[in-house]
Amino acid sequence: MVKKKQIKKQVKKKQLKSKAPVKKKVVAKKKAVAKKPVAKKAMVKKVVAKKKAVAKKKAAKKAVARKSVTKKTVSTSRKPAAKADKGLGLTYITRMDHGNTHGWWVRVYKDSKPVESKLFSDGVHGGKLKAKKMAQDHRDLVVKKNKIVPVHLRKTREHSVDKRSTSGVVGVTLSVAEKAGSLRVHWSARFMEKGRQRNVSFSVRKYGYEGAFRNALKVRFTAIGRSMPRGIKPPAPSKTLERWMKKQKINPDVNRVTR
Repeated sequence: MVKKKQIKKQVKKKQLKSKAPVKKKVVAKKKAVAKKPVAKKAMVKKVVAKKKAVAKKKAAKKAVARKSVTKKTVSTSRKPAAKADKGLGLTYITRMDHGNTHGWWVRVYKDSKPVESKLFSDGVHGGKLKAKKMAQDHRDLVVKKNKIVPVHLRKTREHSVDKRSTSGVVGVTLSVAEKAGSLRVHWSARFMEKGRQRNVSFSVRKYGYEGAFRNALKVRFTAIGRSMPRGIKPPAPSKTLERWMKKQKINPDVNRVTR
């Protein structure tokens, strides 16, 4: 009986020993299976975080692009508004302060022909500023009525050209006349003053060919209330005029300009 009991105990021990590693394996498998979803969740979180970061970067780039576009549109929309605010300024308007005459003189031209000439005096129109405003309003009406486009608002910013002008500049011409057997050559400036046409001449013999031209140009642009453009030179003199200047010992490059 004792032996049988001992045998049974030994068998049980062997069975327990054989079951122990199996249990350990099962437990390890269960733990591994439990860890897998946790690892998957961590991976999913990482992927989601990466996607969010990429989306944020794209959104930031789009925002920067939108800002640059809005800045460009604002800047381009502001430019014409600024031009519109300035309007024509004092184009075709000259300030008159001579003797008892104080006011703003409106002189509008179209194709080198006078369209309007009117003086808005300070005394009659309630002061200097009010007279200026009335002169500008009147000028705007005349320009609109006659469909005049001032030179500085044209597509090409070159100076106006008059077909009748020998210089290519409106109101500036070269005159060559023979009197008492000798030539009289001069550049003349034509403009309107107090409703009348005036003509101021500068002798080529006295001021030189280019000097007389620049003097006439200066008078013309001062009379119409505009700054003289740079870089305008007189056309080349004719051969007969060149011979005459050689005989008279006149240097065509001499530029004596009055102050």
